Amino acid sequence: MYGLINHGIERFVTDKFGASDWRDVCMRAGITDTKFEGMLTYPDDVTYALIGTICEKYDFAPADALETFGSYWLGYCQTTIVGKLLKFGGEEFADILYSLNAMHARIKLSMPHLRPPHFEFEENPDGSYQLHYSSEREGLEHLVIGLVRGLAEQTKTRIDIQQDPEPAYPGIRASFTLRII
Repeated sequence: MYGLINHGIERFVTDKFGASDWRDVCMRAGITDTKFEGMLTYPDDVTYALIGTICEKYDFAPADALETFGSYWLGYCQTTIVGKLLKFGGEEFADILYSLNAMHARIKLSMPHLRPPHFEFEENPDGSYQLHYSSEREGLEHLVIGLVRGLAEQTKTRIDIQQDPEPAYPGIRASFTLRII
C-alpha cells in the first residue's frame, strides 16, 4: 500500500489518542519505523497489522475501525496531493465518485508502482446509485464505506450506503447501493 495510507493511519491515531499511543500501536504491530513516506509503497501486511493492532488496542470491530478511518482519511487527504486531485473531479458528490478512476490514473503518473482500486459508479432507474469496487486487496470494503461517507460529509450530501449481499457481477470485490436523501 502506498505510504499516504499508513501516514493517514498515524495521523488518525495521533489525533484521536496521542503520539505515545501511535508508538505503542507500532510496537504491538511489530513495526520499528513509526514514520511513513507518502510517496513510497509498503507491504500490505504493514497496513493490515496497523489496523489489526488498532482494533485490538481500542476494542474496535474491524468494520467499525475501517469505516471510521475511511471517513477520517478523506479529511486528512485534503492537505495532500490526493485532496487536490479529488477537486478535479468536481464539487458534487456524484461527480467526484464518477471521477475516482481518473484521480487514480493521475496519481499513477507519479507513482507507476501504484496498484489502486477500481470503481464503477452508475445511476439506477429508481434514482439510487450503484458503486462497484474492485481491488486485489481483501477486506477493505468497509474502508470504502467510510470514504464514501466522508465524501458525502465534505460535499454536504446526506446519503444512505449499504453493501449489497453479493457483488453485482464476477470480478467485483463488492457492490454498494447509495441513496442521496
